[in-house]
Amino acid sequence: IYLIMVLRIKTIREEFEAAKNGGYVYGYIQRQKTFSVYVELGSERDYTPSSKDDPNTEYRYFRDCQVYIAETDEQIDRGEYIFQTVNAIVIIYC
Repeated sequence: IYLIMVLRIKTIREEFEAAKNGGYVYGYIQRQKTFSVYVELGSERDYTPSSKDDPNTEYRYFRDCQVYIAETDEQIDRGEYIFQTVNAIVIIYC
């Protein structure tokens, strides 16, 4: 079985607008708590809206991303990740 991870990552406006194919973004994932995330972006594709989307929020869709997750921004800066994955689908939003 091959599973593809889909992650929704909140970014600040500047990160959202600067995102590009082969670039990177910093952001956050909200689960039971908030985790810091660094993403090496793959290729951007058209985003297909979901019925759960907030109409006041902008979304972008990237494939084949490498995602690094830590508990704090400082751990991201030091490369101390609690989880990482490759070939993930990432939806960034702000």
